[in-house]
Amino acid sequence: MQAILYKDFQQLRHNSAMLAIAIIAIVMPILCIAVIPIFGMDRNTAATMYQFAIITLGVCLAPALAIDAIRSDLANGTILTVRACGRPLHQYVIAQLVWALIPIATASAMLTTFAYAIASPLRLAILTPQGIATAFTPTLMAFACYLWSICVKGKALLMTSTTITETPHTETQPGVNQLTAIRVTDMTFGYKSHKPVLEHINLNVPAGQSLGILGYNGVGKTTLFGIITGLLRPQQGSATINSSVFHSMREVFQLSDSGNLSPTMTIRENLKFRSMLYATHANPHPIDIQHLDELPMVQAFELGEHLDKKVKDLSSGLKKRAGIVAGMLFEPKLILLDEPTNAVDPITRQLLIDLMKQLTANGRTILTITHDLEYCWEVTDRIIILDNKHLVKDCNINDFPNIDAFKQAATLGREHINVNFGISK
Repeated sequence: MQAILYKDFQQLRHNSAMLAIAIIAIVMPILCIAVIPIFGMDRNTAATMYQFAIITLGVCLAPALAIDAIRSDLANGTILTVRACGRPLHQYVIAQLVWALIPIATASAMLTTFAYAIASPLRLAILTPQGIATAFTPTLMAFACYLWSICVKGKALLMTSTTITETPHTETQPGVNQLTAIRVTDMTFGYKSHKPVLEHINLNVPAGQSLGILGYNGVGKTTLFGIITGLLRPQQGSATINSSVFHSMREVFQLSDSGNLSPTMTIRENLKFRSMLYATHANPHPIDIQHLDELPMVQAFELGEHLDKKVKDLSSGLKKRAGIVAGMLFEPKLILLDEPTNAVDPITRQLLIDLMKQLTANGRTILTITHDLEYCWEVTDRIIILDNKHLVKDCNINDFPNIDAFKQAATLGREHINVNFGISK
């Protein structure tokens, strides 16, 4: 809970527009109350001014604390990070409730106390049941915004399921028994009823394998990741991560397009947030925040001079580097990468390839969604191809004599040659 509150505070501190709204939400009601004794308002006028001040506080502050925090966490992958750290998701929900209610309830109580102290016409009205109800109005507004945000914007929180479970051995090669790391069994999923994105998917991934997941845009590759990690619940079938190989979600790292980083926080603050999430009684400081620039992973990806820059101010390549480093510092055993080489420079791409080769040699299990066929050829042991809601191809890289044969298979024979775009000569 402490980590979530730290993250919320840092996001508010770095968000100039939201901070300005919060200041206005507090200062304007105070000014409204302050003018009551100055202009000698009667009881009715003073009560109207007090109600306006309370409503202004609620309207300005409630959405900022309750809605925007959860909405941004869904967009930037913070929910993924919280789930991956192995903590129960209800801790996040409780922490966000505290963030939504406590500041606005405190501000409302202080405003009411201030009104009682300086505006004598309001004293009797404040002590009535109606006056007490008015004082609680901003808190009720914040609670309503919080419920709306959780149930509508944050509906993914309600769809999560546990995927860490015992999975039996499977025979992956003739005469060779190997532990299954991930098993997907007759899985069907759709975001809307009767409109499946994936249908009857069966997939076994042995421990220590590097698997490439290919397919045209919109076929459900990222959706498959969400189902494997439990962020999405299948309508039929199951997807499980083997608890005999990976003992908790702490050993699972998923890199999303956003890098799972809050854009309004610096790289150092993002890493501190992750460190607080992953902290335990036995290991209260998983990484040395004060000496990040000395860590081999930080040095390898050349992030030392960028640690105190906001993520939103970084180039797309540096964001990708930061996201990879943020996940790899906690030694994951199961790594899920979504388009890791997308929008990166050649140096970052080669660093990533070298890292994945070392991790595969080290026995890590890696799943990569990618359109980078050269990356697949260099890094993966096996590929699967999704098309038209189904898994249509499953083969080992060494089945292909050369990269050209691999590329032809990976594009499902749909290469376009001599396309007429209607451009006049």
